[in-house]
Amino acid sequence: MQEEKVNGTVTAIYAHWPRFALLYGGMVVTLLFMGISLDRGWLSFVPLATAVLLVLAYFFLASLWVVYQLYDRRGLRPAYILFDMGQLLPEDRLVYVDVGLRYRPILLSRRLTIGHITVVDIFNPQWMAAGALGRWRKQLPHPQPDPRLSWREGQFSLLPLPDDSAPAIMLCQVTSPIWQHGDRLALLQEAYRVLQPDGRLLFAEQSRSQTAWLTAGPSAAQLPTAAYWRSLLAEAGFRIQREQNPNGLITLIRAQKPGATQVRQLAFDLKF
Repeated sequence: MQEEKVNGTVTAIYAHWPRFALLYGGMVVTLLFMGISLDRGWLSFVPLATAVLLVLAYFFLASLWVVYQLYDRRGLRPAYILFDMGQLLPEDRLVYVDVGLRYRPILLSRRLTIGHITVVDIFNPQWMAAGALGRWRKQLPHPQPDPRLSWREGQFSLLPLPDDSAPAIMLCQVTSPIWQHGDRLALLQEAYRVLQPDGRLLFAEQSRSQTAWLTAGPSAAQLPTAAYWRSLLAEAGFRIQREQNPNGLITLIRAQKPGATQVRQLAFDLKF
């Protein structure tokens, strides 16, 4: 798959087409209603219809802006920001936990020379919101062979990697599709198991922010808060080192698996 063939905005719109179809259809119906009102002299309905049209158009354009920023290779590129937050080098090794979307690790591989990304696909329609993900997966071609990339299948509760084997793991918008809190925790605990001591976890998820309310409206209530993601990481055993929230669109966290010295220090602190 060539980088120039990856149009994340178009693919994301197709994956989330019910939302865009509802907003677009609402605008069309509102315009028709305005035309009928003007034709029949129902002028009192025109201001209300105009207000509804403006609201629908606003959320339609806001949704386009969000998918462009989060998924297009010319937008924010959260995976690239995580790569930089982790201070990864072109020769480093990285485990990328994916849900079968594939394009982000492929684009990340462009930043490697002799480094390597092991991509683990944990997609399971029984445990995840499979609608949008399923449509997305169908749109993407199979990746071309690349020595910087290897592909494996796993589960959120069992990553096919040995204990303490990965210097860095990236989870970019793969935790939220998992429905249950306990299953999300199981994924992070697996990442903790696989990480080397002092290893870096690079984590990104949308959260309920002011920007989310402005761009998604009432549906933003479905998003977890940034505090929830921090609490989940801490529950799995990670120590948060750094956090970013570019444009209020997505919470990016660099966390660390404590090394032996830190674990001993923590135990000492707990005793006293």
